[in-house]
Amino acid sequence: MGDALLAAWYQVRTRSKTAGIDGISVELFAHFLDEELKRLAHQLQQDIYHPLPALGFYRAKKSGGHRLIGIPTVRDRIVQRLLLRSLYPALEETFQDCSFAYRPGVGVKHAIERVAEVYSSQTWTVKADISQFFDSLCRTLLLSQLEELSVDQTVVRYIKGQLEAGIVVGGMPILSGRGVLQGGILSGALANLYLSEFDRRCLNAGASLTRYGDDFVMVARSLLEATRFLNLIEDWLSDIYLTLQPEKTHIFAPGEEFVFLGYGFQAGEIITPEYKQPRRNHNKKAVSVASRPPIGCSIVTPTRKSLSTRNFLDSWREGMTTLYVTDQGAYVKVKHQQFQVLLGNDLKVSIPVNVVDYIILFGCCNLSHGAIGLALRRRIPILFLSYQGRYFGRLQTDGMTRVDYLSRQVHCAEDETFVLRQAKVIVAGKLHNCRILLRRLNRDRQISQVIEAIEELGVWQEKIAEVELLESLLGYEGFGTRIYFQALGALVQPPFTFEHRTRRPPTDPVNSLLSLGYTLLHQNIHSLILAVGLHPHYGNLHVPRSNHPALVSDLIEEFRAPVVDSLVIYLVNSGIFTPEDFTPSDERGGVYLYSDALKKYLKHWQDKLSLKTTHPHTGYKVSYYRCLELQVWEYISCLIGEREVYRPMKLEKW
Repeated sequence: MGDALLAAWYQVRTRSKTAGIDGISVELFAHFLDEELKRLAHQLQQDIYHPLPALGFYRAKKSGGHRLIGIPTVRDRIVQRLLLRSLYPALEETFQDCSFAYRPGVGVKHAIERVAEVYSSQTWTVKADISQFFDSLCRTLLLSQLEELSVDQTVVRYIKGQLEAGIVVGGMPILSGRGVLQGGILSGALANLYLSEFDRRCLNAGASLTRYGDDFVMVARSLLEATRFLNLIEDWLSDIYLTLQPEKTHIFAPGEEFVFLGYGFQAGEIITPEYKQPRRNHNKKAVSVASRPPIGCSIVTPTRKSLSTRNFLDSWREGMTTLYVTDQGAYVKVKHQQFQVLLGNDLKVSIPVNVVDYIILFGCCNLSHGAIGLALRRRIPILFLSYQGRYFGRLQTDGMTRVDYLSRQVHCAEDETFVLRQAKVIVAGKLHNCRILLRRLNRDRQISQVIEAIEELGVWQEKIAEVELLESLLGYEGFGTRIYFQALGALVQPPFTFEHRTRRPPTDPVNSLLSLGYTLLHQNIHSLILAVGLHPHYGNLHVPRSNHPALVSDLIEEFRAPVVDSLVIYLVNSGIFTPEDFTPSDERGGVYLYSDALKKYLKHWQDKLSLKTTHPHTGYKVSYYRCLELQVWEYISCLIGEREVYRPMKLEKW
């Protein structure tokens, strides 16, 4: 670790000398180098390193407007270099040959040479620029791509921390759920990773693509082909929540002049920039321009050592992100940047703060003031549930609602056409997933009641397109839900039974498991909605009203069947749970899990959220938890007008 940090430091000291938000310049850091690198190595090895926000400022753009630039602290720049070293070999395996920015060994020269190979006096050219690319790329999708690489997941988690560290401009913190830091060492490499699937789609479609960052050209044989490629580009970028910049996106006829990376192109000729060649050589097609690895992606030769060596406690599984506290009387405190759970004087578990995304307390559990303060500073939601799993409330950082989103939410809530359009696809998505789950569960059993329910749900699903009133739509949703649960009950195997849905309280084991699952799912979505800056009370199918997070209730519908219902049927039909895992009915008729059974359920719940599936809109194989995040961004895309209708996540037929 020490040698790797020292190598990263050598690179950092040759770049910008400017101090970050802590006021420590490269020169000052050098005076305390040994001490600082030892401290940094210890923090990384113990998994307690946490980056500071970047120091931000606005830089004028040549095209007008300003670009927000961030300067990380020196110690964070060292860690970013270390992360890039660990990450880059795996990244290069995903990059396509058409990408030339932010990569060692290639640059402008190679990009122009690639265009020159196919550009002629007869070709049509699509030239395009992605709008606000670095500021608006979807971090959830980026993290999903990182998780699929052959790298230590500790590296992924530290990159996530860098992305979420934020930026401070004029003393005011700016937190955003989108984008990467312009000026950050990792940003160029991550930007290329984000567009790697877009590159692959273009090349597989036969497009002659040359991309340099968010600026690219595509050479075509005809206007028809160029138009087709441009339409495909817009669709593919939309799938990853990006748009083209209209004023910088054009189709150029063979004789029209355009400029790419400073070079002019006209009638088959490539015109070098004036500052590169004398005027007499302007019409020279041969290209000669100096090229070197971009500063942001210079890398240290990788070694075989991993980023850090850690021994996780047996009770904490790799990839687990939620700290569940179920022992009654347990107490959560903080020591050495770790959440410690104590029962009496016994330490039950000690978890690095860096690996925790949520804290959920069941029943009579408590937290220290320090634990609460650290969780709020790290934007870790704390959820309070009864011992039976009923939601009481949450602690979460205030001030995260974005005014621009809120304005759109209020405006859209008053637009009856918008509300009905989104509500219809939400119900259609829910009924679709209910049908597919029934079909999967009944595949080998062929129960007639279930077959009839599948057909009937299909009829109700088709009727949704004709609905003109929200009240009628709610009626359709209610009818469909009753049909679905009746069929689901027929699929429950003895000794368990399930006749109909009961909620407060759940009166049988299956209802108890369903209620607990819906509560956990609801709170996950609620936290994600708050984290991106949406107001949870402005929904569509569920109308806004006091004390009801209507948007959460909207977005949960498509996930009930594939996440909660499928898990519950698996748990009861496979014998993982038995009737002895549940309490007798209480005075209100409620049935709940015993303590050990609750822990067992939470383990399977976490496994379910970690299960990989194909996200239908992006095409990426991601965990169900990432799907929840992506669907929140899908709704934002609809809210801000990037697409007309929300696209629920629908299960494939089989």
